[in-house]
Parts: sequence; structure tokens; C-alpha cells
Amino acid sequence: MKESVYEIPVITGKSSFWGLMFASFFLLFFCSMGMAYADDVQFSVVAPRVVSVNEQFRVTFSANANVGNMTAPDFSGFQVIAGPSRSTSQQVLFNNGTVSQSQTTSFIYVLRAVQEGKYTLGAASIVVDGQTYQTQPSTIEVIKGEPQQAGQQNHPSQQGTQGNATTVDAGDVFVRITVSKSSVYRGEYLTATVKIYSQSLNIAGFEDVKFPTFNGFWSQETEAPQQLNFQRENVNGKIYNSAVVRRYVLFPQQTGDLKIDPFEITCAIQVRRSGRSMFDDFFGASTQIVRKHISSPPVTVHVNPLPTNAPASFAGAVGTGFKMDAQLTRDTMMANDAASLSIKISGEGNIKLVETPKITMPPDFETYDTRITDNSKTSTGGISGTKQFEIPFIPRSAGTFTIAPVEFSYFDIAKKQYVTLASRPLEIRVARDPNAGSSVMTGVNKQAVKSLGEDIRYIKTEQPKWRKKGQVFFGSLGYYLSIAVEWLLFAGLYAVLSKRRKEAQNVVLVRNRKANKMARKRLNIAAALLKAGNESGFYEELTKALWGYISDKISIAIADLSRETARETLQRKQLPEADIERFLQVIDEGEFARYAPAGGSVQMQKIYDNAIAAISRFEQLLK
Repeated sequence: MKESVYEIPVITGKSSFWGLMFASFFLLFFCSMGMAYADDVQFSVVAPRVVSVNEQFRVTFSANANVGNMTAPDFSGFQVIAGPSRSTSQQVLFNNGTVSQSQTTSFIYVLRAVQEGKYTLGAASIVVDGQTYQTQPSTIEVIKGEPQQAGQQNHPSQQGTQGNATTVDAGDVFVRITVSKSSVYRGEYLTATVKIYSQSLNIAGFEDVKFPTFNGFWSQETEAPQQLNFQRENVNGKIYNSAVVRRYVLFPQQTGDLKIDPFEITCAIQVRRSGRSMFDDFFGASTQIVRKHISSPPVTVHVNPLPTNAPASFAGAVGTGFKMDAQLTRDTMMANDAASLSIKISGEGNIKLVETPKITMPPDFETYDTRITDNSKTSTGGISGTKQFEIPFIPRSAGTFTIAPVEFSYFDIAKKQYVTLASRPLEIRVARDPNAGSSVMTGVNKQAVKSLGEDIRYIKTEQPKWRKKGQVFFGSLGYYLSIAVEWLLFAGLYAVLSKRRKEAQNVVLVRNRKANKMARKRLNIAAALLKAGNESGFYEELTKALWGYISDKISIAIADLSRETARETLQRKQLPEADIERFLQVIDEGEFARYAPAGGSVQMQKIYDNAIAAISRFEQLLK
């Protein structure tokens, strides 16, 4: 739900009677709605992890409270260029009938790296309501870097490409798969991280993503961010912006050298065109999209076999700190009543793959399917939690019985040996069932079947009287006619589906048919931005709608599309020259107004109407 932000009026100077009444009303209003303040003070620091020599960068200390002063840490190894610059912001938020107040105080320093090495910024401290709060120390690595890297500390999406090259080198952008361990035991967990690295590139998007299949591993995702969060990282003495694409936890199920398949992706990178004029820079035509297909180098993990002296109760559990608890739901009952044996196993490791321990029940006990409850959690540190096995059973005779101790064995990674856990013997007292008859039978489905006092029920001895119920539909004329109709319907449906399948395989035809639909979708967004008065967003969506429409209609990729190629293709389709010029003119008006907005809502509405008219005209001509 969208939060509404309101400002609370503050009375300064000489307060009037009505002013005090107004302020009192607001106070009572907030109290009645349940005003919520931030009770927990959080004080944190944001600093780059790696910088280059002579590079200037920012370090920001932030607290969600009103702070007067801050005790700064020691900036040894860095030169303080500016700071501290103090800023505060305050908001009152209304959300579901609750009013909450948030306030942030920030202290910003601008530092310069002097020489190579690793430096630790100590803890900064503040005092709020008599209590002291400190930040966590942070480490900054200073590397020699390259001359062009000095002063770069922006997000890749905010950086432009340097130079006039229209190609992307292999070292400019690449992907890697890193594993936390290169040698493990069978069943021991490890993490695999898929990261993308770029060096001062403007990545516009991604296509044709192919994730590894992890053959030979049991795998589960632990991190799949919807938006990439780029951070600076030192790679062989160079500063790259890196982001985690996926992170997995893996459990090898085979021994030997297991190869992890490469991660493949196509990056759409915006690069500067060579030999362009200043007018192209003004109208945004100085850049083009270059697609770069990259893949990660192969990664091999060596999986060692487990020792051969495994106990009989070992079923593949590998990890550390396993515990087991076995209990009966009740230890006193009557025959033919149901109870359960509950076994709970907890620890860290491949707990999701733990199987039901072997149970030895007394001969007179009937057991049923085990119900398994998995309460484990997956994180970058592996899998931890509990797994519970509930085994229902029914004793069929009276007496005192003992269930043998339950054993569970696992291979302890830390100790490099097998560990066996055993429960105590479980004793259960079973009384005679007073409702049971002279005998008790056991059905084939293992459910209780009690004698009802009579071995034989009433048997009919009379001859049954048969009467005719009517004609049989099977084999009649209507039966064969219905089969013929069904075959005709099937043949017609098959012909229709085959035609649609062939049309769907025709990429040019599909793009042509969807061109109008995609254009109208973007025009609807542009109309909403028009009503909101957002000129920049309006013109951006409008030009995207026009270029995307013509790209789909004439089957030319956006990266290869320009005014010249569009004009030549439309002329080959023998479209009237006046309509071609009118469509390109609408694009020019939109792009010019995008970078020099000055006409207001009247001009926006005019260009919007011209765009709809141009697309509608092309829909009639390009059928």
C-alpha cells in the first residue's frame, strides 16, 4: 500500500489560543490512531570495499535518530578532503491507521586514498538519550589500479562507456562461478556463487540467460535477487563492479571430479558510436546497443568418498552437530488403538536428504506410512533445522512391549568420522480391548477389522427375477454416429492447432501481429505520464513505443534500426512517401522534446495524438 506523507505544523513564536487548540487536536489525533516511533536506534556506515590510489570517495555514517554530534573514527591512511557534512531528514507516515515518524541523520566525509594497502576504519560513535551507539569497523582495500579508474565510484548503470569504441573487450565484462570449497566429501555441502563483473560499462539489460544444471549435485537456490546490487571488487589488481546473480547450496551425490556447467548470458551494452557529431549527442543518437555473449569458465569440484567403516544405521547423513530425540505419543493404551512414534533429528548438513531411521517394532504391532515434516532452512551457510518422522502403529494384542532403541548415524565433517546416536528403549503397556469380539482379523490394508459377533450374514436363497431395462446404446447407430462426430471434431481441432503452431514458429509474423499490441501498451503508459505531467518519462515511453512498433513491423532489431534503415525498408514495401515522412517526423518531434522539453501539456497532447494517428495509418498500410 502506498504510504501518505504529511507534515505536522509546528507553532513558533507567540502561540495563539487557536494555535494551541489546533496542536492539541493533532496530538490527540495521533494518539488515537496509535502513533509509532522507532524504538531501536540503528547506526551504520557505508564505504567502498576497494578503491585505487589517489581516488576520492565518500564515507557516510547514518543513524535513524536525531543526533547532535558524532565522534568520528581514525582515518589513518587516508586524506580527509571534506567533512563532516551533516544532514537530517524527517517524515511522518500514515499506514493502515497507524502514524509512524522516521528521522535520519547522516555525516558524510570525502576521503582520498594515499597509498596501497588494507586499512580499517574504526567504530564511529553517537549518544542518543544517554546511550552510546557505535558502527561496525569496516575495511577498505587500496590498490594501485589504473589511471582511468581514479574517481570512478558510480553504479554501472550510471556510467557511460569511455572512448568511441563500438565493441566490447573480453576483460570489460565477464561472469564467474566461485565455489566455497574445491574438495569435499560426498554429501558435504558447498556454496556456488554466480557473479557478473563489469568495468565502467553501461549494461542496459540481459538476454538468453542459461543457468548451470549442476549434474551430480543436489542443489537449491539461496539467493536470487530481482535487481542486481553492484559493489566494487578487486580482480587481479583492477577495480570491477560485481553483482551476485544467483547463489546455490550444493550437496554432491557422486564421487570423483564433478564439473559444473558454465553460466551463459548475453549482455545488452550501450556503447558510443564512432565518428558522430555533436547533434547526435544532443538527440541521444551517439550510442548504440552492442550484445555481448559471455560464459563462465568451467569449475571442477573434487568429491572424496566417505570412509568404508560406516555403521549399519548410516543412511547418507553428512554434517555437524546432529541430535536425535525419539518419543511415543503415549505409552499406555488399549489394543486396537492407534499411537505414533515420533523421531526428531536436528543439525547442520544435508538434513533434507535424511531418510527415516530403521525401526524394529514388536510382531503384534501394525505400522503405517511415515509422515515426514521438514522444518529445515537453507542459507549460504548450508541447511540447518529439524526433520521429524511420525510413524503411526496399532498394537493388536495386550501385554507389555519394548521398542528397540532407535539408531541414527551420520558422518561428522568436523571430526572426519562416523557418529552414532541412539535413543533409550521405549516401553509401552497395552491393555485388552473390551470392545473386541471373539476374534480379531487383520485386513490386507492393515486396518482394524473386528468380529461383529456373527460369522455369516443373511444369505438370500430365492431365484432372482430379471426384467428388461431397455435397449443398449453400445453397438447402435447413434453410438457409431457419435464416434464419427468425435473424429471429425478431433481432425478439425488438429488442423487449427497445426496452423497456429506454424504461425507461432514464424517469428516475423508473430512480431508483426504483436507490434500494434506492444505499441498500445507503451502508449497507455505514456498517456498516464501525460496526465501526471511527467514530460521526461512521457517522451521516453512515446519514442520507445514508436521505435518498437516500427522494429516489429519491418522485422529489424532495435540495435540495427535507424532513420535510414527504417526509411529504406518502408520504401521497399512501397508505402507512400508522405506517410513515411509523417511517421519519422513524429519520432523526431518526440526525441527533440525529450531532450528540450518546453511546450508543456499542450505540446505533449499534440505529439501523443500524432503518434496514435501515425501508428493507425501504418496498421492500414502494413497488413
